[in-house]
Amino acid sequence: MSNWQQGDFLVDVVAELGSIIPRAEIHKQLAAAVGADRSTMRDRELMSRFWHDREQYAPLTYSQLRACKSAGDRAREYAEWALANLPAPVALIRAHIKHNGDLQPAWIARWDRVRELCELLAADKDTPARVRQVCQMVKYLEI
Repeated sequence: MSNWQQGDFLVDVVAELGSIIPRAEIHKQLAAAVGADRSTMRDRELMSRFWHDREQYAPLTYSQLRACKSAGDRAREYAEWALANLPAPVALIRAHIKHNGDLQPAWIARWDRVRELCELLAADKDTPARVRQVCQMVKYLEI
């Protein structure tokens, strides 16, 4: 059974039994039956509810739509972007959302990590003096 099938099934079961059995209990029982975590069942139900119109995003996978959903009210905007940028890896979708639609070049994040490492090396008393000097120069280098 696919993630979508499980989610759709949960939507139906909660609609039918939700007034009798608490939703959390339904998730718990079904999770035990399929060998999954309760939070997984909850996520699948919420995804099916949220993406009730998922047919129009058919080329996108469950994971890609899950990444788009993290954008909240703008989820469908990011799903449209992902469709236009297939194969659109999940990490790229998440980065696009994180930067509010503006993707900065990958080297910028790498440069930030280099600077963080240099700060750590410069502060470490066991770092050789020459390495510490280079790291201190990097720390003040503006790009």
